Amino acid sequence: MRFVKFFFLGAVTLFAVFTALSLLFPSHLRVSRVVNVPVSRERTLEAIAELRSWGQWNQLIRNTQLTNLHYSSPSTGKGAWLSSDQLAVHELGADSNGVTLQWDLKGGKRYAGGIDLMTVNRDSLAVQWYFDLDFRWYPWEKMGAFVYDRKLGPAMEESLDSLRLFLEKSR
Repeated sequence: MRFVKFFFLGAVTLFAVFTALSLLFPSHLRVSRVVNVPVSRERTLEAIAELRSWGQWNQLIRNTQLTNLHYSSPSTGKGAWLSSDQLAVHELGADSNGVTLQWDLKGGKRYAGGIDLMTVNRDSLAVQWYFDLDFRWYPWEKMGAFVYDRKLGPAMEESLDSLRLFLEKSR
């Protein structure tokens, strides 16, 4: 019985320590990547707002085995969407500064994000792709925040580089 009490007390103490440590971490995280493109704002906006063209540059779409992939008609602008058995992406808004997106993954996870366009100078445009992630107070969610940047970041960088090449080819 003494061992059961010791094990139970140890488990409760360990959970309390992890919970206290997790309170030091923010409950909001933005994963963001940026690339400069030497293409006009209009052409860049056209490429990022048109969901059908994402398969040519977006690694999160291209490298995922999406089954039953469907697009809205039209597939650009506010209200446009792409949907599959694994993923759904909705354009919540689009203007001259970029697009706002909502990503819904199979299993109920939902991520907000977008792609913003920022003028760097006369000949260059910065394209910023970001995901805003919100976490509950659960220690395993907050500790898992470290994984998101390492998981999403490289795919976002590769996608933005592919977008830059896609835009340069289509000039």
